[in-house]
Amino acid sequence: MFELQFFLIGIIQGITEFLPISSSGHLVLFAELTSWEDQGLFTDVAVHFGTLFAVIFYMRKEIYYLILNIFKFQIFDNKIILKIVVATIPAIIIGFFIYDFVTLYFRNIKVMAISSIVFAIILYVADQKITKSKSWKNITFKEALIIGLWQVIAFIPGASRAGVTITGARFLKFDRFNATKFSMLLSIPIILASLSLSLINFYNSSASVTNLYPSIFASFVAFITALLSITFMMRLILITNFNIFILYRILLGIFIFLFV
Repeated sequence: MFELQFFLIGIIQGITEFLPISSSGHLVLFAELTSWEDQGLFTDVAVHFGTLFAVIFYMRKEIYYLILNIFKFQIFDNKIILKIVVATIPAIIIGFFIYDFVTLYFRNIKVMAISSIVFAIILYVADQKITKSKSWKNITFKEALIIGLWQVIAFIPGASRAGVTITGARFLKFDRFNATKFSMLLSIPIILASLSLSLINFYNSSASVTNLYPSIFASFVAFITALLSITFMMRLILITNFNIFILYRILLGIFIFLFV
């Protein structure tokens, strides 16, 4: 059962990280429904590495475009890198002050259920907006900041970082494809920041790495499942809307209220 725990954590983290359904909320639910011991901070770091490499691999063309902007000294041309920084700053700064408070008072199953339903409904409203032909490459500083402020809401379990950033972009009338692309690009610095904090906490703690191989296995599972879930979502939104995720979140919230 111990190996199964790491396998399931890798699957949950990988599938839910980039879909608008909340990875943190599902991990809270997983912990609530099982009696397994905590997998440890090292495993948390490992599965985040897995999802980070998955989004980097999938977004390699976009990342190559950003790198070319730097080496061709075009960083101040369309300023897209600076806009990504602007969109990231609110979550970094506000998260520094509220992370412990949110973890202490909001990381519970009832909050996850409420936020899952509420933010699913908000995403539905945003997804009805008439879109414009706006590429993520041409996002303005104001739009980047607004989406960055939406990203702060993701500290609430169940809100979903992908979900709220896509919601913000949809309210700004970005089409589903470009809204999701920008959301995934924003995930890279956020995951890096989360990894840095986790690594610092792990270094400062007295915990030893007793689950090296299971954690590496969980990381690999997270990588594969994250890549599959990203591919599935990007193909899905080309032909339909976010309703499948919205309905899932509402049903999940109702299920938690009734049975958990």
